[in-house]
Amino acid sequence: MSGSNTNELLRAALNAGRVPSSSGRSTPGNRSSRKATPKSPRSVAASRDVSDNEEDLDDAASMASDDTWVINETSEETAEDVAMENTDNWQDTLQSALDTLGEKRVGTRERGLATVAQVMAHVYVGEAMEGRRLASLESLKKCAKTAKSQIEGMLALRGIALWFINFGVDASANEYTEVKVFLKTLARDKHLSPHVRVMALAALGVASFVSGADYNDAAEVLKFVGDWFIHPDAPRAEDDDDSFEQEESEEEEEELELAPAAVMRQALETYGLLMTVVVDANARVAEKMFDRAFDAHLEALAADSIEVRLAAAQNFALMHSELSRQENGRFEFDRQDELVGTLSAIKHQSSKRHGRRDTHAQRSAVRGVLQTIENGEAPELKLAFRGRSVSFADWPRILRLHAFRAVLGGGINRQFVDNPLLGQVFEVVFDTGADDMGSSEARMVVSPNSTLAKARAVNMRKKREARHSSRALENDDSD
Repeated sequence: MSGSNTNELLRAALNAGRVPSSSGRSTPGNRSSRKATPKSPRSVAASRDVSDNEEDLDDAASMASDDTWVINETSEETAEDVAMENTDNWQDTLQSALDTLGEKRVGTRERGLATVAQVMAHVYVGEAMEGRRLASLESLKKCAKTAKSQIEGMLALRGIALWFINFGVDASANEYTEVKVFLKTLARDKHLSPHVRVMALAALGVASFVSGADYNDAAEVLKFVGDWFIHPDAPRAEDDDDSFEQEESEEEEEELELAPAAVMRQALETYGLLMTVVVDANARVAEKMFDRAFDAHLEALAADSIEVRLAAAQNFALMHSELSRQENGRFEFDRQDELVGTLSAIKHQSSKRHGRRDTHAQRSAVRGVLQTIENGEAPELKLAFRGRSVSFADWPRILRLHAFRAVLGGGINRQFVDNPLLGQVFEVVFDTGADDMGSSEARMVVSPNSTLAKARAVNMRKKREARHSSRALENDDSD
């Protein structure tokens, strides 16, 4: 395979170019608690994907002021992105690519997987390809299990994450559970490359978020991520009444070791994504789980990798903002002064060690986290594309945006419009009307409080409840 083809496949596997950092390791930790203080406004969120100084960014897609952050997704599209969105024969393209996944030549499978990922990222295939739903998942799993190259493994795992974004709302209990167990095994395998383990953790988070029956599913995966990657040295405490089921297996006897920075960063991001589910459903369980991860998050703020630091910082902001909201007042961690002091030191860190661009990105993101923790407020984030915009005014949606954007890459704009899952997750619905998608005139987004948005949110909850009931029946039958 030529060098140019290899580079193209690697970019497809890494999608939007977020290459795992090789610098920095993070160390594990243990506990914290909290105390309540007087009431303040609900916090809003900022994103680390943009900087507060446009001149310090190579990326012209990101713009910011003191009050509003904007990510212009259209300017990040490639020619392939636009071509894929406008093609009329994507079904034939996808079908042909899926047919190559059983070929013997690894290069043929890699090219097929790259095409599968490109189509499933840029086109909502969930309805039109329903007949190939199970077959496509089995093909992707087989490629991931028997991958003969790093690129094949990465592409197959990204394909699995994309499968859940396109089909996962209707996934059965068995489909989800089998994939979950498989992804856990890959993520823990220290003999695999960090790139593959990162993709396994990303796919695990998306699968659980989309197809988990309820917050207990999210909590179980979140505990796995915490115990194996974020605080592996912390005591495995017994869980009480309204916590979640434990997995008993021989994996407890395996050797625990600190994860590479890239894996640690993805573990923190997957942890944050799933915590958005748990903290919304059961604040007490979420707080208890984060108590065990507090020290590890605090130590992650001192990691060499800026990406690890920012992932940890945003998880602190998520927990502070959501627990403040649910208590209808200002929440404080027991060691909040220490946390604020650490974040302040990071914000004022010199650019000599990491470079000016990275330091500015870190400074602006940490400033947003501090605004949330200290004042209960932060800049607004907007995702703008094709004359449309979506506002994100809370940390749960910010972290969910990170996760979906990392998997979908340049395809997120089309998926936002066509895929009902994203409307349900972010509680926005586009008014597509009869206007052309390429119109430069801004479109209105239906309010999350509208009848249509509420109906979609209710529909997603009903599907989760139905899956939960189905799993309960399966468990009864097996007893």
